[in-house]
Amino acid sequence: VSAPAAASPVPPAGLAKRMKKSKQPLQVTKDLGRWKPADDLLLINTVLQTNDLSSVHLGVKFSCRFNLREIQERWYALLYDPIISKLACQAMRQLHPEAIAAIQSKVLFSKAEEQLLHKVGSSSQPTLDTFQELLHKHPDVFYPARTARALQLHWQLMKQYYLLHDQS
Repeated sequence: VSAPAAASPVPPAGLAKRMKKSKQPLQVTKDLGRWKPADDLLLINTVLQTNDLSSVHLGVKFSCRFNLREIQERWYALLYDPIISKLACQAMRQLHPEAIAAIQSKVLFSKAEEQLLHKVGSSSQPTLDTFQELLHKHPDVFYPARTARALQLHWQLMKQYYLLHDQS
């Protein structure tokens, strides 16, 4: 014999709609507090460069520690939520050009960029001119804000971790 189920109080349809609507602005303002315009710009540029949210999660240092789900939610909010997207764009437009340049220097390298750097031999002593030439030959592959110096530094890291084609 089972006990009769107690009737659960169900709010009227109009009240339920009002409750749902009141929750959305709280979510928008909650996200605005943690995600800074610099974080949004870095997220957008890095995802466009790598096409991989998990790489962004592992390789990018934001102003706060975000888990993968938070990064995914923010990316989808920027793409599909008109309110968040509009507010984020307005905030990013107000960033100082020097701040934008600093953010762009933090964008992760894509696999295609690393493939081109991978081909520069470890036994050679490439100069800045070598990397400048690489930038000029492949403008469609390299992120527009990349400099010859940035390529050289990344190549040195790849060499240090034995990631070049002539290293085992």
